[in-house]
Parts: sequence; C-alpha cells; structure tokens
Amino acid sequence: MAGSEGAPRGEEHFEALYRGSYKEIFAYVLRHAEADTAAAADLTAEVFVVALRKQDAIPPPPDDRLWLYGVARRVALDHQQRRRRLLRLHSRLQEEAASAVSPDDLSRLRVREAIDSLRSTDREVLKLVAWDGLSHAEAAQILGCTANAVALRLHKARSRLRRILSSPDTPGHAPDPSTSRLIPSDSRSQP
Repeated sequence: MAGSEGAPRGEEHFEALYRGSYKEIFAYVLRHAEADTAAAADLTAEVFVVALRKQDAIPPPPDDRLWLYGVARRVALDHQQRRRRLLRLHSRLQEEAASAVSPDDLSRLRVREAIDSLRSTDREVLKLVAWDGLSHAEAAQILGCTANAVALRLHKARSRLRRILSSPDTPGHAPDPSTSRLIPSDSRSQP
C-alpha cells in the first residue's frame, strides 16, 4: 500500500525502516549505553517497538529516519536516567547498610570468625559451656571425658581465642576492649 506521494505505508513502511535503519540506530544507542551491547540491543528493540506502535505517526522518507533517531534519543535518555537513579539507590542502600552495622555487631563478627578458626574440639567445648550453658559435668558427659578435662580444655580454648583476637593478623583487627567481653566466659561454676 502506498501513501499519497508513493511512499510505502503501514507494515511495509515499518519493515523497510527497520531493515534500513537497524544498524544505525543500534550504533547510536550503543554510544549512549556506554558500550553495553546487551543494553544497546534491548534499547534498540524498545525503539522499534515504539515505532511499531506508532507506525501511523512515522513521517514518510527521508524524515522517517530522523524521526526514528528522535525516538532513539528519548529511549537512550530514559535509560540513562533509570541507570543514574538505580546507581543512586544502590549507593544509598550501601551507605545505610554500612551505618546499620554497629561496633558491637563488628565485634561479634570478629569473635565468631575467631571461634570458627579454632580447632573443632576447642569450638565444641566453648559452645557447650559458654553458649549452651552446660556445666562442666554435663559437657563432660557429652564429650566423653571428665569434668576436669572439660575445665582444662575450656581454659585452653579461651586462651587460644584471646590470642587470635589480639593478633594483628586477625582480619579487621583493631585493639578493641569490647571483644574481650564477647569471649565466652564460664558463667556457671564447677559442678
């Protein structure tokens, strides 16, 4: 079907515009998408979706190509605005997350990492007595040893833990007196 000046109209016009302009529009959008080819492909598709929806508004050649560049420009600008908003949101969320972590949280994290670096037998005795609240006799039953052995293991485990936490090689090490209060202490006396 031809228009009043013999120019193709409707689907034929859109197809001719698509075939003749795709590479140029893709290259234009790619420059505005910071060389992100995946984003450029998506944005170029968006340009042609707009053109398909508004095919009755597309002017006849040679103005149709310039009209398409105008659509591409608006699509690229919208993309850049969305990207900037997303980056600002991401940055704000990172700042909020960083400020939400208290020094106590960091200290607890250091202690947990230090405990995780201990031998399994040290970790087990610390957890049973200090965290689970078992007496030395109760822990001894679980571990299959004497209450005195539990007391000795617990003393050695705490010493190792303090040494790890006071070591400058410990990740995130900073002399922090608050970590010592987080080291599990024997809250229950001997049986």
